[in-house]
Amino acid sequence: MSDSTPTLHEARRIAELALPLSFIQLAQVAISTTDMVMLGWSGGTAIAVGALGYTLFNLLRTMGFGMLIGASNLVAQDRSEEVSGEHLAAALIMASIAAVAAAVVLALAGSTLEWFGQDPDISAQVRDYLIFIAPGYIPLFWFYAYRGVVVGRRKANVLLAITLGTVVINAVFDYGFLFGAFGLPMLGIPGVAASSSISFLLQFAAVAVATHRTTRFAPVKSRAEVVGSFRRLLAIGLPTAGSYGSEAGFTLAIALMMGAFGASALAAHAVVNQIMYVVFMLSIGMSHATSVGVSEALGSKDRNGTLRVGRSGFCLGLAVVGLFSVLFCLFPEPILRMFSLDPASAAQTYGIALILIAMAAVIQVFDFVQNIGVGAVRSVGRAGHGFWITIACYWSFGLPLAWVLGTQTELGAYGVWLGMGAGLIAAGVGMVFLFEQTAARLEFSRSMS
Repeated sequence: MSDSTPTLHEARRIAELALPLSFIQLAQVAISTTDMVMLGWSGGTAIAVGALGYTLFNLLRTMGFGMLIGASNLVAQDRSEEVSGEHLAAALIMASIAAVAAAVVLALAGSTLEWFGQDPDISAQVRDYLIFIAPGYIPLFWFYAYRGVVVGRRKANVLLAITLGTVVINAVFDYGFLFGAFGLPMLGIPGVAASSSISFLLQFAAVAVATHRTTRFAPVKSRAEVVGSFRRLLAIGLPTAGSYGSEAGFTLAIALMMGAFGASALAAHAVVNQIMYVVFMLSIGMSHATSVGVSEALGSKDRNGTLRVGRSGFCLGLAVVGLFSVLFCLFPEPILRMFSLDPASAAQTYGIALILIAMAAVIQVFDFVQNIGVGAVRSVGRAGHGFWITIACYWSFGLPLAWVLGTQTELGAYGVWLGMGAGLIAAGVGMVFLFEQTAARLEFSRSMS
C-alpha cells in the first residue's frame, strides 16, 4: 500500500478535531435560530426584520471568518512547542481591520435597503438592528483569531464549551432586552442585536483567558516578523473569503431565481436548502480539520503524508455525507414534516420539496467535497486558485445553466436546481483535482522519500 493511501488512522485524527468544530458550527446556527424564535414571539414583522438584518450581518461575518481561518494553518505548520507570538499578533491585527471595515459597511447598508424595494417601515427597523449588531464584529473577529490558535493546536473542545455557553447567554439577553426582563431595558427588536454583540464580547473574553492559560506563546521577536505573518495570513485569507462569498452569493442568486416560480417553489427551496445547510455544517468542521492535518504534514515536509491526510479527509467526508444522502432517500416524508411540510396542509409545496430533497441527496455529496477541498487547497498554498475555481464553476457555469434550464425549458424550478447542482459538482471535482496536482508536485518530496 502506498504511503499516500488514505487510512483509518488519519480519518480518525481528522474526525477527532472535526467533531467539536462541527458542533461549534451547529451551535452558531442555534444562536441565530434562538433569535428567530424569540423574535417570532413579537410577531411576523419582527421575524422579517431579524431575518433580513441577520442575513446581511452573516454575509460579512462569513467573509471575515474566511479572512482569519488561515491562522490555524500558520500555527499547525509551526512545529515548535510554543505558538509564535507573531501569528497571534498578525491575526488580531487582521481581525481588527476586517471588523472595523465590516461594521462600517453594515451600518451604511441599512440606509440603502429601500433602494432594493424593501418596505420603508421594515427598512427603518433593520437599520436600528444593524447599528446594534455592527459593533459585535470586533469581539467576534477577535474570537476567530484565537480560534485559529486553538484549532491549530488541536484544542477545539474548549471552543465547543465556550460556544455552548454563548448560546445560553445569548438566549437570556434576547429575552431580557426584548421584554425588559431580568432588570434589563426593553429595547425590542434592536435588543436581539445588542444581545448578540454582548454575547460575542463575552465569548471572546472566555476564549482569550482559556487560551492563555493552556497555551505557551513565544514572545514577539520583531515588527518585521509580525508583518511577515500578516502577509501570509492575508495571502490565505483574501481568496478564502472570496470563495466563501462566492458560494454565498451563488446561493442567494439561486434563491432569487426560485422566487420567480412562485411562493410554493420558494418555500420548498427554503426548507430543503435549510436541511442541506444543517448537514453542511459538518463539512465545515471536516474542512477545517483536514486543512490543519495537511498543514501539519507540510510542516514536517512530508509529501506522502500531505496526500494521505487530504485523501483521508475526502473519504471521511464522502462516508458521512453518504449516510445523510441515504436518509434523504429513505425518509424524505418524516424529514419534511420536521419543517411542518405535509401533503394535507401544503400539497404543492410538499410535492416540490419531495423532488428537491431527492436531488439534494446527490448535490450535497459534491457540496461536501468542494468545501473539504477549500480547506485542503488552502493548506497547500492554492487558496487563490480555489477562489477562481468557485468563480468559474458557480458564476460562469452553474448560474447561467440554472437560468437556461429554469427559464428556457419545461423543467422550471427543477432546472434551476439542476444548474445549481452542476455548479457544485464542477467545483467539487475541480477542488479535488487542484489538491492532487499541487500535493503531488511538492518540491521536498524526494528528500523525504
